[in-house]
Amino acid sequence: MTITVEDGTGLADANSYVSEDEADTYAEDRGITAWTDSQDDKEAALVRATTTLDAMYRTRFSGSKLNGRAQALEWPRINSFDYLGNLLDDDEVPIEVRDATIELAIRELADPGSTMPDLDRAVRSLRAGSVSIEYASNAAAKTSFSIVNAIMSSLVGTGATSLVGEAVRG
Repeated sequence: MTITVEDGTGLADANSYVSEDEADTYAEDRGITAWTDSQDDKEAALVRATTTLDAMYRTRFSGSKLNGRAQALEWPRINSFDYLGNLLDDDEVPIEVRDATIELAIRELADPGSTMPDLDRAVRSLRAGSVSIEYASNAAAKTSFSIVNAIMSSLVGTGATSLVGEAVRG
């Protein structure tokens, strides 16, 4: 596996926001013991996690890619703001993006493909012996990662903390 970590210049061939070393330190600092495997497996998990993060949040990021479509990943970005309205540096990947990538990678290492599973909630009822599953009619066909959503909330905003603009013609 070849990992190319985004360095803040908008690389055309970047496939991860985080290096294995940075992920190792993050996991060690938090006592996350599940982040143990071969270098290749960890790097593959980081690449999958980066893909997932971009797919989950790209339409909610403010600003635009530093190098437009020529850059592989969504970050770095120009004219991008956090939820408080602070302008983000256009030559780096925000810590929130890096931390969320690692959180997703930890899950990907434990269960490859788990962060972007193919789900179908059309099942109304399933019974196997004494065990049964029935999804509510409004059950979402997706997996939610609370820690990742919390980390990313400062970049994409949620609910009352979102930046809202109003256009007035006058």
